[in-house]
Amino acid sequence: MRPIRRQVMGLAATLCLIPLLGLQAAHAQAEWPKRTIKVIVPYPAGGSADAMGRMVANKLGKALKGSVVVENMPGGATVPGALTTLRDPADGHTLFMASDNTLNVNRWLLKDVRYDGDRDFTPVTVLNTYPHWLIVNPQGPYKSLDDLVKAIRASPGKVSISVNTIGGAAHLALDNWRRQNGLHFEIVPYRGSPPAITDLIGGHTDAHVDVVGSSIAHARGGRVLPVAVLQGTPVREFPNAVVQDPKDPKALLVQSNLSVVMRTGTPQAVLDKIYAVLQTSVKDEDFANTLTMLSLAPVLLEPAKAKVFLHQETQRYGVLVEKSGLEKQ
Repeated sequence: MRPIRRQVMGLAATLCLIPLLGLQAAHAQAEWPKRTIKVIVPYPAGGSADAMGRMVANKLGKALKGSVVVENMPGGATVPGALTTLRDPADGHTLFMASDNTLNVNRWLLKDVRYDGDRDFTPVTVLNTYPHWLIVNPQGPYKSLDDLVKAIRASPGKVSISVNTIGGAAHLALDNWRRQNGLHFEIVPYRGSPPAITDLIGGHTDAHVDVVGSSIAHARGGRVLPVAVLQGTPVREFPNAVVQDPKDPKALLVQSNLSVVMRTGTPQAVLDKIYAVLQTSVKDEDFANTLTMLSLAPVLLEPAKAKVFLHQETQRYGVLVEKSGLEKQ
């Protein structure tokens, strides 16, 4: 009878501990945040990622009634910003605005990344997608995607299409489209959209694949002409730009995302709290207007689903990089 009595007493003690543990977890959550929260943006001020980072900071600051600041850390293929995030404690006081390059592509293209996107970061959410389009010079000979394809087939290797970075979502998608359709043209990588658009307007390249939000002002001003939206949904302002069929393996499709992530080990209660704030905030007028202005599409995947999705993206990009023949740098 004594062993049974000991088991009963042990069970009773364990049951008594459960409420205590719950109170400790609630107390830990109540103590957060203890200091200023940082939102690290690995891009210059003024871009779409920066705008979204500032919107996230603004909404968190209001909801938590605390200080939330944005730190821009551009350059280095987003690696410096990522490593800075990972040097901070996993206590919920540092958020990182992560692109596909940070989480999914860098491991395949950089020799010394020093972090693992799947292992070292835990997503709060996939915040939004970046719609892309194909733009041309309105004074040039091409008025549609069909015009461009006909020119490529008529003069293999002569047509040039630029992208805003080497090995990014646009570059890899364009290379995949080239292979899938047996097309031969030059892909010209630039460091950012501004110089690529300048050369397109100047007649130095024939077309450019760009994030819609980066060149929509030029399209509104008539300096560039959007001829194809590289997704299944149109851009409302430019209904004449044809959309692509997401089910067509030969379509020119670009899928790119911006995620809010934190260092792995951050308490789940903190991740859930931040997600809840963002999920509610996206309905606010200023948040919705920012998304519309930048032609961004909200996603707001919950943390667990975001983790699965981003892991799948890492594998997808790995296949694209391998087929592209790009070497690690």
